[in-house]
Amino acid sequence: MVIGNEMEMEQQKKLDFSQLLKHIDSRFQPILHAPEQFRFQVIYTMVHRNQSNEPTFETFQFGMKDGTYFYPASAIKFPIAVLALEKLNNISSIDMDTPMKIEDHPIGLLGMKRDETSHSGYPSIAHFIHKLFIVSDNDAFNRLYEFLGRDYINKRLWELGYRSTRIHHRLGIGLSEKQNLVTNQIQFFNQDGILYHQESEIGQLPLDAPFDNYFIGESHRVGNEVIPEPFDFSKKNYMSLKDKHNFLIHTIFPEVFENREINLTERDKNYLYKCMSILPRESHKPVYDREKYFDSYCKFFLFGDNHATIPPSIRLFNKVGLAYGFLIDSAYIVDFDNNVEFFLSAVVYGNENGIINDDTYDYDSLTIPFLSELGRVIYEFELFRDKDYIPDLNRFKLEY
Repeated sequence: MVIGNEMEMEQQKKLDFSQLLKHIDSRFQPILHAPEQFRFQVIYTMVHRNQSNEPTFETFQFGMKDGTYFYPASAIKFPIAVLALEKLNNISSIDMDTPMKIEDHPIGLLGMKRDETSHSGYPSIAHFIHKLFIVSDNDAFNRLYEFLGRDYINKRLWELGYRSTRIHHRLGIGLSEKQNLVTNQIQFFNQDGILYHQESEIGQLPLDAPFDNYFIGESHRVGNEVIPEPFDFSKKNYMSLKDKHNFLIHTIFPEVFENREINLTERDKNYLYKCMSILPRESHKPVYDREKYFDSYCKFFLFGDNHATIPPSIRLFNKVGLAYGFLIDSAYIVDFDNNVEFFLSAVVYGNENGIINDDTYDYDSLTIPFLSELGRVIYEFELFRDKDYIPDLNRFKLEY
């Protein structure tokens, strides 16, 4: 990491982002020297405030190449959580806390009638969103996928301008392409009976691959067999890093996107921001084992390479992804004590043996430490960056 006076020197000229990245520890420089090999992309957005505290943005990027595929893994859960809250606002009889029952489907899709980890003992959209962010719960994502439906997810994100999106499937369970087209019946209820019933749906929307190179790796594992061919990601989920980054800004500062409104109430936004930034030790229902779910469990930037306690003045409003050797984080990072705020999104691929689906990747040895270092370098630059107006960040001080 760089020291303060070096950062001050960077302030004397317009930022050269590639030069700033050279301050990253030398052991990670191979990634910067060969970004295509590591499929490394990064986007950094400064937030400039005016005297009314209104934001404008200045964005820098490195390694960006249209059509380069990466598997978004759990990072794709973020827009689905937002869309679930938005859809609720179109149904007057229910809200995020309304208990729900998800029915079994005869083609092998299991339902859900109870959730003992919640306060009520029943599933709810709010509780799924909580678990989705805090420990990246796959089942929580899958239930929101069922509430929304595959066609609705893709069409709505396209309408909002995120045209790269292709959401094909649930996560963490081995379902066929046909099964992922289908959603379960859902009922929302209270003590008086059924408030809203949603029938099973079958996705009809064709989803072409909006990228070029979707064959990745030298070989891939199927069961105990290694197939000597690259893995085909053309039917896997996708959202470009640029769209992910802009969707995050859109969610944090919706007032800037006047013609692309996401229909969220103030309660929705407060709850969403809380779930995005809460730490596992701050969760009361469910309670998580602090040895397994340490502060940085789903916070790769700045803190991912250690299990130390994250300072209370710093909050990361983010969603990470980790699968098939790909590592992703997209975050709005604030430091209330030092008046720091910025957006950072990055993806990097680490798979030294070239085998996809063998669960032997370079997360701990390379890619998580790299994203942590990347976050620290940008954060330290922000500490020394001159600002015309100090941001008022009280909007993002939440009760946990």
